[in-house]
Amino acid sequence: MKRHLTTLFTVNLLLIPFLLSAQSVIFPIHLHNGQTIETCNGYFVDSGGDTLTHYGNNQVFETSFRVPELSGNNEYIRIRFLFFELAAGDTLYVYDGADKSAPLLATGTGNNLRGREFWAAGQVVFLRFVSDNVTTARGWMAKFGCFGRCDAFRAGASTATGSFDFCPNIGAITFTGSARYLGGTPGNTTNISYSWNFEGTLRQGAIVTQTYPGPGAYPFRVFAIDNNTGCQADTIITVRLATIPSFNNTRPSVDTVCAGLSFNLFGSVQPRRWTGFPTIVESQAYITQNLPFISSLNFGVFPAGTQLMQESDLNRVCINIEHEDFGHLQFELECPNGTSVLLKDYSIGGANLGEPVIFAAESIAGKGYEYCFSKSAPLGKMSETSFQFHSYTDLAGDFYNNQSYLPAGTYLPDESFQNFAGCPLNGNWAMRARDRISGTSGFVLGWSLFFNDRFYPDSLIFIPAITQQSWHDQNGNKIGNNPATALLNTKGDYQFTFRALDNFGCSWDTIVRVTVLPLPNAKIVSDIEIPVCRGDSTLLTVIPELAGDNRLWLYQWMLEGANMAGRVSDTLMAKTMATYMVRVTDSITGCDKIFDLAVFDQNCDLRIPNVFTPNGDGMNDVFEIENLEYYPGSVMVIYNRHGRKVFENNDYYLNWWDGGNQPAGTYYYVLTYARLGKRNQTQGIITIVK
Repeated sequence: MKRHLTTLFTVNLLLIPFLLSAQSVIFPIHLHNGQTIETCNGYFVDSGGDTLTHYGNNQVFETSFRVPELSGNNEYIRIRFLFFELAAGDTLYVYDGADKSAPLLATGTGNNLRGREFWAAGQVVFLRFVSDNVTTARGWMAKFGCFGRCDAFRAGASTATGSFDFCPNIGAITFTGSARYLGGTPGNTTNISYSWNFEGTLRQGAIVTQTYPGPGAYPFRVFAIDNNTGCQADTIITVRLATIPSFNNTRPSVDTVCAGLSFNLFGSVQPRRWTGFPTIVESQAYITQNLPFISSLNFGVFPAGTQLMQESDLNRVCINIEHEDFGHLQFELECPNGTSVLLKDYSIGGANLGEPVIFAAESIAGKGYEYCFSKSAPLGKMSETSFQFHSYTDLAGDFYNNQSYLPAGTYLPDESFQNFAGCPLNGNWAMRARDRISGTSGFVLGWSLFFNDRFYPDSLIFIPAITQQSWHDQNGNKIGNNPATALLNTKGDYQFTFRALDNFGCSWDTIVRVTVLPLPNAKIVSDIEIPVCRGDSTLLTVIPELAGDNRLWLYQWMLEGANMAGRVSDTLMAKTMATYMVRVTDSITGCDKIFDLAVFDQNCDLRIPNVFTPNGDGMNDVFEIENLEYYPGSVMVIYNRHGRKVFENNDYYLNWWDGGNQPAGTYYYVLTYARLGKRNQTQGIITIVK
């Protein structure tokens, strides 16, 4: 049997952090255990009764909510959990029907249902709560309501990527319409008609394509009609095409570098903000006494009826201008309802704005400075600000010395922006600049108007986020993130690519170039073979690898790494056994390279035997002298015991005497040898044993 119970509780607002009236219809589950509540407006809570008091242990409660009979068959139940917190082991079950045999809409544990909403397919929802005997928590608060079938009908669209953020060169984008009923609400979505409005361009069909001109935010509307039920729905979706970032100040640490020296690559990428409506007017308008500047910005993107209510609602208004004497000027801003505020009134002047072209004022615009007006200005009013002085050459080529001027910056307006209270944001905002004196003049180069950020539609403002930054060599190989370090050993012109990826999936890059200069290419040679003989000196000479390369080289010799004073030629006499180094510098490129050569010695003393056995056994068969190779051109003369010469050779090394046909016995030798121009002679006895 159906029961319609309404229990009235006075709610302690300190305990329930939701926007409830002081008297609210609340249904605690334990007071309605086993009951069916017919209502379209009420709050369903745990046995604690609020969001601070815990429910109890070992609880099992069941309650149903039903659409009242008077609502008819087109109404269904909707439940939204404003607060949800259950202890581990406790569960709230939500069924789309009259009991737990119905389809399960949700299983609530922990805080997983907080903020979630469920739409039923039928006219009754069954809830079952089970807690264990361990711990408890603060429970839940849910808002119940009724809805018609068409209230649950929703229109949507999708793209192949699943996103509506694209790169600006995407080309045609394909959109697929979608429609659904929330929850399990009855409704057959197989017979849906779709229509589309792309900012005035209308299309029909479930699948359409649209092409966009470039970066920006492009809202479109999709309509869906369920031809079976007559339910209609529409939604606005915004396509965003990423803005092109700026790579200003992306640079190598050096433009030219010597081979073999590392250098750094610094990338700088600044995403550009997209504002889907005008905020800046760029112009070049000449103003003088009889020719005021009048320009307007038209806004139409704010919600209808949006008004400025306080001074800070208008963030700033700026004018880019050059003019001879600021005191002759009046700036005025007018809002769409005709209210005007003086940004700057006529005053005593004497200083320029910007860098005007005075001698050819009507034909050439000077360099404008941007002067802004804001409630939160760091400077006072223009008429109260001290002049500054500078010298400049104008854009016509004339030089001005020690000219007074007002610095660019943000000033207080002469009248408060509070006067704009009640002005609508949408409509024409007009800027007027007047010159009251004949003979002085200047140019307005543009102006801009910005409201408090809270007014702007979020869907029409975005800044892509840079997610990855990396450097790549000219072969496409990644050499590091940002900054990166590079080193090249071969001369030439190289380019490096700095690549940035944004959260739209767009890849952007810029190229920097570095010239690598060659290093001197040489070697150190010794005039005698190393190792040298003990006591020898050797002449070291720097020899270029390519003939003629050394014409503009500079030299500095070093001994074991320490500079040798005055040793700056391409040769050096090495008398000490050590490692010699020479720094060779190309005087044109400034590039240098160090070359080294280790000079060491050995014992070259001759070791002359006194006997040999020429018996053909391969051992000691000849009169061989060790280390004789260090004394080329040695002369050997051998005599028998009678003084008769039996052997002579003018280059004895490797031309060893094998005894010839001489008999065994004692022989006399005379060896004449020389090294590095020093001649020596030794003699002795050699015995042949057979």
